[in-house]
Amino acid sequence: MQKCIQFLILVLLLPFITGFSDAQPAPTDLTEQVEQTEQTEQTEQTEQTEQTAQGDNRTATLFPVDPLFVNSLSSAKEPRTYVTWLRLNLPVSNFNVGSVGFGDSFGLVRIPGWGETDAWQLGISGAVLAQFNMDAKSLDLINADYIIGFPLDYRNDVWSGRLRLFHQSSHLGDEFLLLPQNPELTTPRINLSFETVELLAGWDWKGLRITGGPSYIVHTSTPLKRFSAQAGIDYLLTKPDTTSTIYPFASVLWHTWQETGWGTDITAKAGVNIRSPYAEKRSIQIFGEYYHGNLPFGQFYALRAEYFGGGINISF
Repeated sequence: MQKCIQFLILVLLLPFITGFSDAQPAPTDLTEQVEQTEQTEQTEQTEQTEQTAQGDNRTATLFPVDPLFVNSLSSAKEPRTYVTWLRLNLPVSNFNVGSVGFGDSFGLVRIPGWGETDAWQLGISGAVLAQFNMDAKSLDLINADYIIGFPLDYRNDVWSGRLRLFHQSSHLGDEFLLLPQNPELTTPRINLSFETVELLAGWDWKGLRITGGPSYIVHTSTPLKRFSAQAGIDYLLTKPDTTSTIYPFASVLWHTWQETGWGTDITAKAGVNIRSPYAEKRSIQIFGEYYHGNLPFGQFYALRAEYFGGGINISF
């Protein structure tokens, strides 16, 4: 019995006798110490070589979070999720409009380019943009635009671009068709449905972003003139203001369309971008905006007016 107890005690003390680690015993002479040092250096060099090879092996990325091209913050047709209050001023009258949008862009795959800093990205985007008459008793839906597209982004350092094929269809609201409305909004309903190819380029520098390019309607259900163009300039403060996540911004977008006689449409926005410290795309924008030109509300594209207001945009 005594021997059994001694054996159990020896087993319990064995880890303290032999040590907890797998460390090798110290070399007994200078030759063994030199060989061990050389072996350690060779192991470290091998690990560094493997890490370098892994860094040079640029592969495709599925479902990237951020786009490579960023359009102007003032673009009315960009897929975004927002809610805004607008004061719409028509030639004779004015009323309050609630404008909402539900949309986003989703990256499918990002592929490295030919150089060390360029890349391509294919994605899908979609949005529903709707406007409501806030002065009507039933908050009548005036117009709704449905947009789905397939953007192909490219970026090389400060230069970027996007080729996008998208479909848009626009529809008048049921209440708008059934109930009496503002005479200035009286417009014959048309089957406004078309597919457009859009080619935009961008240049970034220290928070300044310049974008622009043409668009062409490749197919339309209603006879429309096909060419349009836009140019925008944005400034987003690159260093945070007040806290680590608040970034003021300002944006101006110029747009023109052959269908409206090449009239000038101007949009201006300014506000703050409250960004997540963990993901750049996740942010909330609080802004004010002003618009003058042909309305970007689907069925009312021929009506020239202006509006101002404010809203909140959420980026997921």
